[in-house]
Amino acid sequence: MPDSITDAVLAGIATISADGIICINESHRVTFFNEGAERIFGYRVDEILGQPMELLIPARFRASHHGQVEEFGQSPVKARRMGERSEIAGLRKNGEEFPAEAAITRIGDAGAQIYSVVLRDITLRRRAEQSQRFLAEASETLASSLGVQDTMRSVARLAVPMLGDAAIVTAYPDGEFQGVAVAHVDPFQASVLEQGLEDHRLDSHWSPLAAEVIRTGKPLFIPDSAAADSSLAIKLAQTGRIFSDGSVAAAVCLPLIARGQLLGVMEIYTRRRTLDADDMILAEDMSRHAALALDNARLHEQVTLGSRARDDIIGIVSHDLRNPVNAVRMLTGAILGAERESPLPQDVVEYSAIIRQASEQMDALIRDLLDVTRIEAGRLNVEAYATDIANLLSDALLTLDPVAKAKSIELALTTEELLPLVEADRERIRQALSNLIGNSVKFSPAGSTIRLSAARVDGEVVVSVSDRGPGMSADQLAHAFDRFWQSRRTDREGAGLGLTITRGIIEAHGGRIWAESEIGEGSTFHFTLPLAATSPDPAEKS
Repeated sequence: MPDSITDAVLAGIATISADGIICINESHRVTFFNEGAERIFGYRVDEILGQPMELLIPARFRASHHGQVEEFGQSPVKARRMGERSEIAGLRKNGEEFPAEAAITRIGDAGAQIYSVVLRDITLRRRAEQSQRFLAEASETLASSLGVQDTMRSVARLAVPMLGDAAIVTAYPDGEFQGVAVAHVDPFQASVLEQGLEDHRLDSHWSPLAAEVIRTGKPLFIPDSAAADSSLAIKLAQTGRIFSDGSVAAAVCLPLIARGQLLGVMEIYTRRRTLDADDMILAEDMSRHAALALDNARLHEQVTLGSRARDDIIGIVSHDLRNPVNAVRMLTGAILGAERESPLPQDVVEYSAIIRQASEQMDALIRDLLDVTRIEAGRLNVEAYATDIANLLSDALLTLDPVAKAKSIELALTTEELLPLVEADRERIRQALSNLIGNSVKFSPAGSTIRLSAARVDGEVVVSVSDRGPGMSADQLAHAFDRFWQSRRTDREGAGLGLTITRGIIEAHGGRIWAESEIGEGSTFHFTLPLAATSPDPAEKS
């Protein structure tokens, strides 16, 4: 192929290339500028040919860039490919800087060298990376925000300056104003805005855009206030002074919707920068994250308030119930005590015993309710000391043996020899064992044996309670430790709190608890206690 044809083909390719191709001579003046370079930099070819290369470089980099080109010209390297150099910055005709990658080639000999640069504008790629990073950071930040007000402030702060120069987030669930948060490049103006919006709520005097979004449930996008539709321009003009000079270059107002419910509005305003379609996509992504975070915050607050109200009620009921229950126990105890000195009618004695037993059951239920409340609040009091677990299990069996014998059930204890001391609160572990063995007694058939055992496994002691009761299915086993759950709903012995409390006690010791069961084969409950690293419980020495 003749050289003239080759040159023409290469020139044609260079002309239509999407990348910018620029050639400069040894004086660093532009000798070639293709269409790609025109699109990237905004200069026409007749404006830039013969001009110094420095016009295309931000002022702060010009001196070092000149030296780098000279150094390259004197090196043995003929070319540097795209990506070999670090990211560089270009300067458009309108003064806007942009990130770029470049390859450079040296053509000719010393004294007559031409430098050819292939430059790629990576603004969109860099912006996509920033958007992804921003949304990831926003998700992490919002996931850690629990309260509604805290979440609103987080959303507003995230939006500035990534999305705009000012952001207003208003909570408006169920058609009711519930607060506002503002972020602004000017902190003083932020406080002025927030106060104004608290005073005026969401009326058209302050937030016509937000009022419109609440009415329609649809977003409003004003990418350039100078070219806005007249109706939107009027609404924007009616908005309170977002910036001190009163000017707004662009605005976005988005509904915050989660699970089909409007929870609020997010407004974003820019002072000088106009917005494009990519800005709108990023703002919409942000609004979806914000809506989910607000919804989670509202649900968290509702759960917290519900739990607090329940705890308050349990505390009041427990206190108010305990006084009459204690009075009943005291009075029936006095009647039964008096009967030993002076015989009373048999029915009076029997009724008094039944009443006393009922009062003791009620007192136990009150204790259980209080323990469950403490466990869920993380306030269960455990005072653990180095404890002889074999001795503790023996004591527990002595206490519970009469309960088992009343149903013709035998209790058996098996422990390894020389078991190490464990960290345990004796009273709380007795309570846990009472719940487990009492549960087994309740469901075991007469004539059967409940086996209690303890063994060292690695760095802990495992205690097990096994029975030959009816057993549980896999579904029942999954709910065994749930509050108020009972495997047989027709059997109303107790409130179904025993296993929940037992789990709380064991976990407060730093142990684990689990169950194994098969229908018709009985059940085994296991729990662990950590080995002791301190001196023995003073109670065991006495």
